[in-house]
Amino acid sequence: MRVLMQHRYGSQGDLTVEEVAVPEPGPNELRVRVEACGANASDWEFVTGRPAYARSVAGLLRPKGRTLGSDVAGIVDAVGDGVTGLAVGDAVLGDIFGTFGGFADRVVAPAKLWVKRPPGMDAVVAATLPQSGTIALTGVGDRVRAGMRVLINGAGGGSGPLALQMAKAAGAEVWAVDNAAKLDVLRRIGADRVIDYRVEDFTQRPERFDLVLDLFGTRSAGRVRRVLAPGGRYLFVGGPVPVLLNLLVVGSLLALGSDRRAGLLVVEQGPSRLAELMAMVVAGKLTPLVGEVAPLAEAAEALGRMGRGEIAGKLVVVT
Repeated sequence: MRVLMQHRYGSQGDLTVEEVAVPEPGPNELRVRVEACGANASDWEFVTGRPAYARSVAGLLRPKGRTLGSDVAGIVDAVGDGVTGLAVGDAVLGDIFGTFGGFADRVVAPAKLWVKRPPGMDAVVAATLPQSGTIALTGVGDRVRAGMRVLINGAGGGSGPLALQMAKAAGAEVWAVDNAAKLDVLRRIGADRVIDYRVEDFTQRPERFDLVLDLFGTRSAGRVRRVLAPGGRYLFVGGPVPVLLNLLVVGSLLALGSDRRAGLLVVEQGPSRLAELMAMVVAGKLTPLVGEVAPLAEAAEALGRMGRGEIAGKLVVVT
């Protein structure tokens, strides 16, 4: 079978499609024939080894030959001993972050990480949901109420459009920040205001926000605190290590005696919210924004475009 293999940190040129033996599932594992695998910002971080925390997953100096990809939609084609509730032929969706291997023709992962897909649900659409959808639900869907003013920084990737739709559905005013090439798309899916981050720094504006979801933090705690309304919350998902340390340490100090808070968005990995996300899509309450669908043979180049911010919406790799 084919896999997209990484042997060292670097760029898209350090990823190659290779032939390897088809793996067999062990006890309590499934083998899934991959139909589609959503690409996440974390995948590109693991390719480049930046920010530094990305190397904690695969080794400080070099990854030891691995295949990335964790948001997998496919069909079960082999079942290990002890598996119940899933069978060969079932259409499934999995969040296999930590196990990885989704950029491939087949992948083996623990059965507990997979859930059945609703009948007829498109694999490409399903593959947009696991990491991006869970971030959006945890950061925005669980928190936003009518009348709030919400800003999403990095809104034009995988999580941002989902978070934007959830905030609008809750009755919030939503501001979206990204590069200029993505702003028209963000307006089309409902953003009330858009900002090109290359032209304007949202922390220098006079408006105040009840919630800021920052999908890649680059600003200090002092700067982001200025844009929070009384009782406001700033949540960050990733970013350079010095910035994250500043947000955690200085942000905690600035929060003393204040009702404004800055902190890391803690997201539970795994399948716990996949059924909820798929139900929202089936009901027409959520429409994933698929920015590009790339075959496995062209996945490396597509990941490079994603890493450079050239894809508005979610990149999905298909086999």
